[in-house]
Amino acid sequence: MTTTATATAPVTNQPAPKTQIDTVRAHLMTGATITTWDAYRLYQITCLAQRIHDLRTAGLTIQSEIVTHNDKRFSVYWLDEQTLLESDLSNSEVTP
Repeated sequence: MTTTATATAPVTNQPAPKTQIDTVRAHLMTGATITTWDAYRLYQITCLAQRIHDLRTAGLTIQSEIVTHNDKRFSVYWLDEQTLLESDLSNSEVTP
């Protein structure tokens, strides 16, 4: 018996994102990975590569790797721990 893992949309206490870029950013900020299939299935985003490009252009450091599964090649995107840590620190700083 083979078990396949499926991605689910991360649960956060943040308000619902308004744009596709916000949606992808929010997903990545939870520490989860995302693929084109995940983006379509979870958020009906059909052009993940463009959203990743937009986020990278805006300064977000997104890691990626091309994987092969069932003779199909696709990219997996994620944020490294340092980027997530920096985001957590900037979000938790309190200004007087």
